[in-house]
Amino acid sequence: MLSIGNFSLVTGLSITALRHYHDVGLLIPAHVDPDTGYRRYRHDQVAEARLYATLRRLQVPVEAMRAVRGRGLEAVLTEHRDRLRGRADSLNQLIESVEQYIEKGMPVKTHRIAQVTIVADDLAASVAFYRDAFDASYHQEISSLQFGSYPDDDFFLVTIADSEQHFWPGGPARFGLLVDDLDATHARALAAGAAEIQPPTDAAWKPRSSTLRDPGDNHIDLYQG
Repeated sequence: MLSIGNFSLVTGLSITALRHYHDVGLLIPAHVDPDTGYRRYRHDQVAEARLYATLRRLQVPVEAMRAVRGRGLEAVLTEHRDRLRGRADSLNQLIESVEQYIEKGMPVKTHRIAQVTIVADDLAASVAFYRDAFDASYHQEISSLQFGSYPDDDFFLVTIADSEQHFWPGGPARFGLLVDDLDATHARALAAGAAEIQPPTDAAWKPRSSTLRDPGDNHIDLYQG
């Protein structure tokens, strides 16, 4: 068997990481001396440890590493890729906010609506629609789509109530969004799967606007910003 030091050298995992993976039950040594606590590993554990070393470099969480045995490596990596894309979207939004502050200065805060809840029969279809139509980023932990970026005035959350998993008595919702280019955004939303209720229209008492229906039958009023 290999000592923990030699095992560290051949696998690329630090001794600290090996001890931690033992503590959390991810990679159990083949033998632990009951008197000294010294750990030893079998040669056939090297491949598994090297896999964890690679996943660690990719910043895959320990719980996701643990899921490789049951769910398979491809499923775990696919989920981690989606997580990284969500983080990248958030970082890009922060960068855009910083650039706007540099160009326009810090915004003055006002009271406004910053969140609505909609219903969806098909969660995945609704998330895909808002991503494709409006570049919204989806935060699974709060089941919400994010428009714009905090702390800018364009920050806005659309929380999705999955009709199959949550009781939502209100039915389909209706809400409005300000957009930079109404006609282009309207066309993009139609291409992403929206149904047209009202085409882009001019009115004397409000900005140019249109109305769409998303895949969950929620109505979206678009207004020229």
